[in-house]
Amino acid sequence: MPITKTGLEIGGSLIAPFGVTKQIARLAPATQSAVIGETLLGQAGRGAAIGAATGAAGGYGFADKDEGAATVMGGVFGGLLGGSVPIVVDKAGTLIKNVLNSAGIGDQQTAASKMLASYLKKDNLTPTEAQQALDELRRIGVPNPVIADLGKSLQDLAYSAYVVQSKSKGGTQQFLEGRMIDQPNDIVKGLVEKAGLAKNVNGFEYLEALTANQARLASQSYPDAYSKAISAIPFRQYVDRPIFQKAYEEAVKRAGVYGQTLPDLSAIRNAQSVPTDILHQIKIGLDRIVDAETDSVTKKMTGYGGDVVKVKNEFNDLIKLLNPEYKKANAEFADAERIKNAFKMGEDYQRLDPVEAASKIKKLNGDEKEAFRLGVMADVNNRLGNFKGGDFSKQIFKSDNQKLLLRNAFPDQASYTEFSQYVKSLSDQSGTKQRVLGGSRTDENRAVRDESNLLGSFAKATATGDMLSMFKAGGTALLSRAKGISSETSEALQKRLFNVDQVEQTAILQELNRRAQRPKTGLLTGSAAVGSATGILGD
Repeated sequence: MPITKTGLEIGGSLIAPFGVTKQIARLAPATQSAVIGETLLGQAGRGAAIGAATGAAGGYGFADKDEGAATVMGGVFGGLLGGSVPIVVDKAGTLIKNVLNSAGIGDQQTAASKMLASYLKKDNLTPTEAQQALDELRRIGVPNPVIADLGKSLQDLAYSAYVVQSKSKGGTQQFLEGRMIDQPNDIVKGLVEKAGLAKNVNGFEYLEALTANQARLASQSYPDAYSKAISAIPFRQYVDRPIFQKAYEEAVKRAGVYGQTLPDLSAIRNAQSVPTDILHQIKIGLDRIVDAETDSVTKKMTGYGGDVVKVKNEFNDLIKLLNPEYKKANAEFADAERIKNAFKMGEDYQRLDPVEAASKIKKLNGDEKEAFRLGVMADVNNRLGNFKGGDFSKQIFKSDNQKLLLRNAFPDQASYTEFSQYVKSLSDQSGTKQRVLGGSRTDENRAVRDESNLLGSFAKATATGDMLSMFKAGGTALLSRAKGISSETSEALQKRLFNVDQVEQTAILQELNRRAQRPKTGLLTGSAAVGSATGILGD
């Protein structure tokens, strides 16, 4: 279609700039950099490479004969005009801008903002929604949230920007790796805060405090149960046993700490009745003997300790039989053994049957649930000590059933939901790191090679005048460039995607909002200006 073709090319070429010198003087940056591509001169060089490639393609395609000569001729003229392309790139349409921006020509900051806006849209996020998501992450305590964490498409964009060589590459790698190093401690901190634990401890003193609190609540709720005197006769069988004498010694020491005094044990042997509280103190003494027979690390109990537990339960059942009010208090408030059992269940939560364990947890009272959470904390701390690297969030929730199991241990749905979201957000951060740093090495090598080919072909052509080599190397590099991202756009994208400063994040997203509100511009004029101008000279 020679008439149509020629008319379009001539029309397009008329829009091309001719006052190149004045334009360069007006647009040249105040500070010139020696790095090719950062100055207008460097951009003009890349424009020449593009023009040579497209001009050579046009010359080859339209030649009737002697294709080689036509190709070289098209490359020469296309390259000459291509050097002026940076001056009019702000007038070019979307299609041409994408090609030129991939070579580092034009407004790279604007190109980065447009790419970011496009990928936010792919993740079904508006800039306002992205801002709200970041604010929520900060509210629940997630450390260092960035825009790249907000969606799969944004992670893909972050990867595409990272694989291209730029000044920001090293800083991005350091940030992502450093964030993962801190993740295990961040999760432990979050578990302590969201689970309502007073502090990050899992020792004997904490469990003792929970047990003491249960005893205090029981005595307040059932004062008659503990003050009531019951027959001492059934308990005389225990008085002369060494284990009960030892338990009573423990009870006397414990009472002394709280400023209380217990009668001599012989009083039970000779009395007709005994206050329930005295018998309860003996049971607490037996609990302490059981503690001494339990390994603090493995939680395994000696055979002797197991025997003491059996006798203690028998002794306690006898009290409950003779004092119904005490039985009610026992059912509602936990003793030391129940507190420890809840703690042990928390330590083993990764190995429990979720359905069975959930049923048990629902029946626990507040202090028992706290003991359970404390046990979970102990297990997490143990995993933290043995952690070798990777995504620590997977150490918390290994399955959906375990999520449901932990839900029953939290004080309320809101605190659990917040913790669950907290862990998920840290997992998303792991995903960002894995996507960006754990991606294909081939992609990164290709991006480096394409960048070298594009700049190398221009340098070679400048030295030798061999425009055909520029077309082969530079044109191929341009077309295969990863996601059309230049090193300048890559740097601008990474500064947006991995910025942790709340004020700067807000400014970035506000800019995208303003950009979204601008009227759309046409495509034909700019495309004709850049594309047809090089085509007509190539022809």
